[in-house]
Amino acid sequence: MTDTGPRTDAAWMARAERLAALLTKHGDLSDDAWRAAVAAVPRHLLVPTAYRQDTTTGAWRRIDTRSDEGLDLAYSPETLVTALDGRSGYQVAVSSSTKPDLMVRMLQILDVHDGHRVLEIGTGTGYNAALLTHRLGNANVFSVDIDAELIDAARGRLARIGYRPTLVAVDG
Repeated sequence: MTDTGPRTDAAWMARAERLAALLTKHGDLSDDAWRAAVAAVPRHLLVPTAYRQDTTTGAWRRIDTRSDEGLDLAYSPETLVTALDGRSGYQVAVSSSTKPDLMVRMLQILDVHDGHRVLEIGTGTGYNAALLTHRLGNANVFSVDIDAELIDAARGRLARIGYRPTLVAVDG
């Protein structure tokens, strides 16, 4: 896997390893296979843009996750706001990438083993599909989302980092 941004592989890999260690320390991550997936999947490439809201003004600021600040955010245990909608006259968060601690707890509860096949409903950014694919392989991961644009974007990002699960735009 390669980083297509201005940061080096070492910069994101160290952060991903720290995230895996933090999730382990906090008791959210106890399975070595999922720990390896968290440490290996470049979340910043699957969530290239995040938004952070100013707690004083409420204004949203766009963050490129390839920047130092963005890498820190991408490999933090925080939910990442990934899309805003301003049609109502003010910007509101409409999409996000779930907190990694919650994601790994759900993946561990799923209790998958080599050879298992998984259907994920709600592809979103593709990060969870990447974790699943790292663990189970391309042929065993199927992910659907109602939004064809999300599927196309996730498919492209996943392919750039070497993952090719089956992604389909349908209502799950």
